[in-house]
Amino acid sequence: MARGQASKLEITKKILSTFDGAFLYNDGKEIRIPTVEDGEEIQVKVTLTAAKENVVPGDDNALPGEKTIINKQEEGINFNQTEKKVIEPTEEEKQNVRDLLNALGL
Repeated sequence: MARGQASKLEITKKILSTFDGAFLYNDGKEIRIPTVEDGEEIQVKVTLTAAKENVVPGDDNALPGEKTIINKQEEGINFNQTEKKVIEPTEEEKQNVRDLLNALGL
């Protein structure tokens, strides 16, 4: 079985049971979720792909030096398992903001 197939199947079942009228399309490659927006019926198309590399939520916009801790889970899927360290602004950064606000007359 290809990487992530069992997880994709579990997620697909959850999506289909969550949204009324959701169905599989294109030989099961797509999930279609019907909805109404501004009086017009539309379908949201969802496709699932297993990632080649695992990443940590927020890595795409993490600041240099920011530490993220992952709490691993033995079974199942849990998307809320990260803790982030808050980086405080330096006095120089705070002064830069004050100077900018003064220059803008705010």
